[in-house]
Amino acid sequence: MQGLRELADVSVRDVHWPADVKSLNTDWQLHAASPDLIIGAGHQLHKPMLRTRWHLGGRCVVLMRPSLPSFLFDLALVPQHDRVWIKRNVEPTLGMLSPSQDGEADPQRGIVLLGGISKHFHWSNIDVAQQVHKIVSQAPQQQWLVIDSRRTPEALRGHLNLPANAKYVHWRDTQPSWLTRQLSLSSSTWVTPDSASMVYEALSFAGRVGVIELRPRWRRNKLAHGIRSLHALGYVGLVDKGPLCEQNLNKVALAEHKRCAKLIMQRWFSALLEDADSVSTAGGGV
Repeated sequence: MQGLRELADVSVRDVHWPADVKSLNTDWQLHAASPDLIIGAGHQLHKPMLRTRWHLGGRCVVLMRPSLPSFLFDLALVPQHDRVWIKRNVEPTLGMLSPSQDGEADPQRGIVLLGGISKHFHWSNIDVAQQVHKIVSQAPQQQWLVIDSRRTPEALRGHLNLPANAKYVHWRDTQPSWLTRQLSLSSSTWVTPDSASMVYEALSFAGRVGVIELRPRWRRNKLAHGIRSLHALGYVGLVDKGPLCEQNLNKVALAEHKRCAKLIMQRWFSALLEDADSVSTAGGGV
């Protein structure tokens, strides 16, 4: 929604399923005002989205690889690592859509975000601890926060031998807004690859991003493939390549949500874009 709001005056109604099922049923029965767009993510939302379009009209945009046939939706914005056959109504995206965050990174600050046990990668406390130690030791001029998560094994902390420029932070001791603030200030953010959402959230900020290496559980691993693609495009660095400031990485925050918002506007609401451009041009003269 951030990308759409930057392009047009958008009125948004949030519908939470199944909490709002009663009010949604009422809308269906009363044939309430037709929405222009019905946007959702989550397998449990697919059928409610389609039923809403059936009753009220509008266009359905799903923000993931749908579990129902993609032709049922007007548009599916699907991460490239999910490997869907490209069809007319499927737009591949470079990872998950995360709103970009404005702010200026502090060159003295760095963050290490730790995931944990997952079905995609083999987790080794010793290997992860060694990589974390290497990251913070090879950038002694920075102050580091090493932040764990719900899935991080408790035993990992015993393997970490952090130098004086690094502090371990337990997820229970933080607030959600605190992490967002730290990410906005970090000039170097390292992330384990077991959580795609964590990787792409880090990429939505201005600092450079690196990925701690874990061994994939199988060769055709979609998350590992996505990380390789990001590295090839210069969006993420690797531990064995040295400090992030010495790696040739893209400094611009990933903003796929803006590209996809413009695609939606051009496809269905081009007149609104033209109106916005004409207003901008008219207001730009002296």
